[in-house]
Amino acid sequence: MRRIMFLVFVVALALGVPERASAQSCAAVATAINFGSVSPISGAAVATTGSVSVTCTWPAVTLVPNAQVCLNLGGTSPRSMTNGTNQLQYDLYQDAGHSLAWGSIYSGTTPISLTLVKPLVGTSTTQAVTIYGQVSANQPTVPTIGNASTVYTQGFGGTQTSINAGFYLLGAPTCASLTASGGTFVFSTSATVVNNCNISATNLNFGAAGLLSSALKATASITAQCTSGDAYRIALNGGTTANVAARQMARTGGGGAVNYQLYVDAGLTTTWGDGTAGTTQATGTGAGNSQILTVYGVVPAQTTPAPGVYTDTITATISF
Repeated sequence: MRRIMFLVFVVALALGVPERASAQSCAAVATAINFGSVSPISGAAVATTGSVSVTCTWPAVTLVPNAQVCLNLGGTSPRSMTNGTNQLQYDLYQDAGHSLAWGSIYSGTTPISLTLVKPLVGTSTTQAVTIYGQVSANQPTVPTIGNASTVYTQGFGGTQTSINAGFYLLGAPTCASLTASGGTFVFSTSATVVNNCNISATNLNFGAAGLLSSALKATASITAQCTSGDAYRIALNGGTTANVAARQMARTGGGGAVNYQLYVDAGLTTTWGDGTAGTTQATGTGAGNSQILTVYGVVPAQTTPAPGVYTDTITATISF
């Protein structure tokens, strides 16, 4: 009877081992992911990184020293950071090449998978996983608000994230088989959309004339591309004379000048300058895409100087 009782006791002890597996657990802590300053009109993708730190803990004695950990992140892909109803698209990836998006078994996508092993000394171990974020390229119309740098954000947690873990001795379980959540982790993503402008211009050519007995007219264009919602103004300097109210083209090689003027409007009523001497600057509000402004030039009737080529160089400056 003693031998039989002993055998019954041993079997009961072995059957009790899985129940003690509940002493194992894993938890995750994620850092915020900040993309810094983003200029939508640059058309370039913006990348950054963050991390998730996973800690698994075992009892001092365990028959399952290995942990298969799966980090699930729900939601659609690509993702969007928002400010009000405005959106900035981006995504989070498992690799530096931004080819494998971070997903979730609950949405049929791929979670982050890692294996932790109980240390020989101690009962817990921690492993960090790098998260790779990238704001999508070619989003020129993402706006700023109030003509100022604007923060876009997205928060994660609750039903959007979960850490699922399976403890084992041999043969790791798959993430697909680990459907019970062991907890959640919270973090956020953010980016600051900034005001920015690009500017370019074409030359203004009055052509050839024998006598300046009547006015000559010509146009050029200035192309401005500014962040959507960004107010800007464009100034034209005085060129060779440094006088926005009395511009002149100088004869190549010297010995003569031709008076001319530049205007904001086709009616030639508003002189385009830098805001001094009765001139004005052209103004607008960015739309993200290129905007073309016309420069109207006039050579008024005047005494014709010596024959030659007459030129001036004007600098256009955009302020925003």
